[in-house]
Amino acid sequence: MIVDYAPSKGLSLLEAEDFKGFKLRIAGSETRPAIDGVTFVDDGNVLIGVDRVPSLPGAPATAEWRAGYQAMVDYAAKKGWIDAATNSIRAHVERVP
Repeated sequence: MIVDYAPSKGLSLLEAEDFKGFKLRIAGSETRPAIDGVTFVDDGNVLIGVDRVPSLPGAPATAEWRAGYQAMVDYAAKKGWIDAATNSIRAHVERVP
């Protein structure tokens, strides 16, 4: 699953059915852009609101997808990748030109 960010269009969800990986892909920026609902932990990791992801363009609006997403979030919690204080999930940052 890829949360895609471009300054001209904001956030969208790509590969929404891939529940085995989760990353933020940032286009055209070498810095830490201010993105609503995203908090940088460091240059390579961010926290994204768990409730924000299903509302992104590209997220399927089906019960089946929401169940798969919830299972991914539950798995992430077991691995320590959920920040309970902010209800956010950790994602790796990938930068593309």
